Amino acid sequence: MEKTLLDVAGSLFTCIEAGDPAGVDALYSDDVEVWHNFSNAVQTKAENLQTLTGLIGSVEQIRYDVRERLALDAERVVQRHDLCCTTRDGTQFVIPACIFITVRDGRIVRIDEYLDSAQANELRKASGREAIGA
Repeated sequence: MEKTLLDVAGSLFTCIEAGDPAGVDALYSDDVEVWHNFSNAVQTKAENLQTLTGLIGSVEQIRYDVRERLALDAERVVQRHDLCCTTRDGTQFVIPACIFITVRDGRIVRIDEYLDSAQANELRKASGREAIGA
């Protein structure tokens, strides 16, 4: 059975919650582009997997509280969620975000992510990581 557009998008977040960057790698096309509002820069597949690996390795738990996930057209999904992370010392962070995912032939080819860098930097500071968007 072929995965739907929404299934592919959901699988991305399931892999991240499970601490499975290899699963994310399998979902991404080789030429995936990942853009972030805080840097206005596009990451390559390798750069984004490094970012996700750093996030996964720096926290005790990651959970996405999905507020809505909608197919915009035949290739694009929009999702609004709260990224909920718990650091190793038990501190909890909630970062509201919105993400657009483009899927072609069952693989993610582009992500556009919008989040508040100030909130993300609080988590990064607490988990010993370098600030973003600075």
